[in-house]
Amino acid sequence: MNRSQFAPCLSLAVALVVLGAVMPAEARDRAGTVICGGVHAPRANFTEIIDTAYGFRNANLERPEDVRITRLTIRNFFGDVVDDFGEAAVPPRDLPTNRDIPPQFNFNVTTVPAGASYYLTTSHIYGNTFMPSAPGAGNNISVVVEFSTVGDPDLFFVSGSLRTRELIGGVQGQEHARATITCQRLK
Repeated sequence: MNRSQFAPCLSLAVALVVLGAVMPAEARDRAGTVICGGVHAPRANFTEIIDTAYGFRNANLERPEDVRITRLTIRNFFGDVVDDFGEAAVPPRDLPTNRDIPPQFNFNVTTVPAGASYYLTTSHIYGNTFMPSAPGAGNNISVVVEFSTVGDPDLFFVSGSLRTRELIGGVQGQEHARATITCQRLK
């Protein structure tokens, strides 16, 4: 390649570096990570299930920006990775969908618009049976949520609640109890 052919490539590379350096901070994606506890276990001879509902609330209202969940990692009682979802997972896998929301019952929770409050339960992922793990490993799980936004990452909240629900013929019935889980921001 002679110099005249190389110059436009060099100019483009310099322009991209300069553009990245002068791009306002508010226009760059910011990331965050949150960890929550949870449980996913059928019990009482499959007459009830304890599962966990995770809420994803985007409070970027003043300057509306979406939040994208880039990774959702589930670890069992022993700390082993049971499942890893999202574009940042290795290999990348689609996030599970919320199967409670009509009309398709296959609601994608990956991108949370400003003002929205989406949720996903462990039952959406594992159904009404045990997690694919060692016996008892679903009794105390951790879920790590990684996300990015052009908005304020401090205005994205992840919450959790344990639910005990009746199982009738393998189908979830009445909710018997619910308890809040504290989630902690890691970054």
